[in-house]
This record gives sequence, C-alpha cells and structure tokens, in this order.
Amino acid sequence: MSSEGWRLLRPGAGPGLLAVDFTPAQARAGAGFTDLARLLPEPYPVWGTEETGWRNVAAASVDFPAGGLDLWLDRDLPVSGGTAGILGYCAGGTLARALARRLADRYGVTPPVVLFDPAEVTAETLYDQFGTALDGLAAALPAAEVRAAREAAREEVRAQPDLSRLAGRLSDRYAALARPACAGQGVPPSIADQLCARIDTYLRYLLLSAAAPPDGPGPALVVLSAGHEPPPIPGADRQVRLDVPAPELLADLRAADLAGRALVAEPLAGRS
Repeated sequence: MSSEGWRLLRPGAGPGLLAVDFTPAQARAGAGFTDLARLLPEPYPVWGTEETGWRNVAAASVDFPAGGLDLWLDRDLPVSGGTAGILGYCAGGTLARALARRLADRYGVTPPVVLFDPAEVTAETLYDQFGTALDGLAAALPAAEVRAAREAAREEVRAQPDLSRLAGRLSDRYAALARPACAGQGVPPSIADQLCARIDTYLRYLLLSAAAPPDGPGPALVVLSAGHEPPPIPGADRQVRLDVPAPELLADLRAADLAGRALVAEPLAGRS
C-alpha cells in the first residue's frame, strides 16, 4: 500500500504516525524507520517518506527548493482520522517540524514531534555526501582521479556559497565520474543512470531540509545516539541520549519506547 511520496511501513487503525527520512528502506548501513516501526506501540499505522516522492517533488517544482518545500507540505497525506505524531531522522528532522507546523496551521492542532539525531544541512553536509558517494566508485577509478575529484569538490565548497548551485555541481561531478566508471566495469548504462539519479535526488532532499525553517509549532523530543551532537533546535528542550551507535538508533527498543510515550502520551503496555 502506498500514497504519493509515502509508503506504509506498518498497518494499523486510527490516527497514523508519519516518519520523515530520505527513504525508510535499508538503503544505508544502519537502521531506518522500517526497523523502528516494528517496535512502536499498536495500533497506530506508520507511514514513511520514500525516495521517489522527493524526486517527484523536485521535478514538479518551478522554484526549487523553496517551491519544492511548499509543494511537499501541501500534498495530501496518507493518514485518515488525524495524525498521531511525526518522526524525523537526521536532515528529515527539520522537514518533520515544518510538516508539524503546516498541520497545526491547517487544523489548529499541533501533532507531537520526535526527532532522532537531527542535523543541519550545510555546504559541508553536501560535500560529505558527495564524498560518501565517491567512495562507492573508488574501486573502479584510479586513485589519482578520486583524489582530484575530492580536491575539486572541496574548492567548489569554498567558492560557491549558494547551496542549490553547489548541489548541482556536485551532482554533475559525480555523474561525470560514475558513468565511465560503470562502463569500464561492464555495468549497464541503465544502472549508471539509477546511481546518478539517486545521488541527485538525495542532494535535492538535503536542499529541501535546508530550506525549511528550523523552528516548529511546539516542543519536540530529541533522541540522540551516543556520539551525535545536534544543532540548536528552538523549542526542543527535552533531549535524551542513549548509549547506542548512530547506525543502531532506530532499531533500539529504548528509542522506540521514548518515541511511543511522547507520541501517544501514555505508557506502553507492559513497559512502564
């Protein structure tokens, strides 16, 4: 079951929980909202944003990223009977609070928000993600070419203060490396196209996060992994740090318990 830009992570009844991330799937080394959904309290259904939704928003936006953010916030949600709460992970935390504000403005009711390892998107964020993508090509490229690409990207970060233009240049630079690297390894062009599209979509998702205002309509609970240092978050005066590595945060039962109590405002059965 799916809705425009959303995927049902766990069926249920009543108001739904909305989870904002780049993708709920196991597309990275670490747990995602697919894992957390299994641990959250019944009977609420849990919906998570999906990659294709971000791609469609970017493609349909005339004025990106500001117009893309408004387009995403104004789209119909998959929940019926209200929203029980909103979850946000990493760069999705700012988007989760923006969605909470839009719902509060629309319905006069502020949904509770829980943020997991919230992060601010900066030029360094874009550079780091380019570097991570480049690591995936390193085995198929000469070491000198990889090093030169990193140095050129670093120079672009210094020279280009506009995040949208920087993201476009990093996306183009990745594609210029990925397509010949894939061809040299006998990888079909269609797969190379998918790799390039995914990096481009992820960078655009980060731009949407950067375009969202950092403040929400009400307080938010922040759940942190052991080593994560969050940016200042207006209104998020309750923070809980767990002794768990970042990749395992969304699969941790304690994180799910904290979120469940904050979202449904009652102890979970058998876990009080």
